[in-house]
Amino acid sequence: MLSYDVADEAAWITLDRPEKRNALTVPDWRELVEQLERAEAEARVAVLTGTGEAFCAGDDVAALDAVETEADVGKLAACLSDAFFGIETLDVPVVAAVNGHAYGGGCELVAAADLAVTVEGARFALPETSIGAYPPYAMERAAETVGRKRLMELALTGEPIDADRAREWGLVNRVVSDGELKSAVEGLVASIAESPPTATRTAKRAAAAGLASAEERERIHDSFGTVLDDDECRAATRAFLED
Repeated sequence: MLSYDVADEAAWITLDRPEKRNALTVPDWRELVEQLERAEAEARVAVLTGTGEAFCAGDDVAALDAVETEADVGKLAACLSDAFFGIETLDVPVVAAVNGHAYGGGCELVAAADLAVTVEGARFALPETSIGAYPPYAMERAAETVGRKRLMELALTGEPIDADRAREWGLVNRVVSDGELKSAVEGLVASIAESPPTATRTAKRAAAAGLASAEERERIHDSFGTVLDDDECRAATRAFLED
């Protein structure tokens, strides 16, 4: 599902399940955390990208439908918080190389990254409410990136925004053509790598100071569990899968 490669100071972590728009299961979220930790030890920058037409569609809806017990809810909530807050607190910068649509948890990955470069055809959305769920990390943190009212528009309507709007809102830094994504990210990595490692790591730690509190993790666990255990969420999830 995920591949890992180090080249020219960057660890490229690639979501590689294009037939499912790179949707993530619980084991995938765990593997992502492991690869991020590996990147921290082996590279100056971690780059997240995808294969195919999508960057990441977020959680695999079939995996959400399989969440039945309190223990299942706990495992999923822990995986999500470990990934998103892990990106924030990783010692090395994390760059999202957005090769296509970023929906749900995929959009949240972009929000969590320190920097993001996207192709011009990408769309960004938080459609979780349409299946009776909600975007846990985004509701805790993304208002700091895009602003409260913009976040509420994304979360309550589920409607996508285009790449230019994502840049205007502060969700991404740069918009490039499809053929320029890799070179644009490589140029960004090279620019970061020109600075001494201690300086970039210190800057990253300073930016992350005070983030990822135990209270936030507990809120995500409790509220996410309440939503997933709701009959409306279960019905909407199954209707989505049967559609």
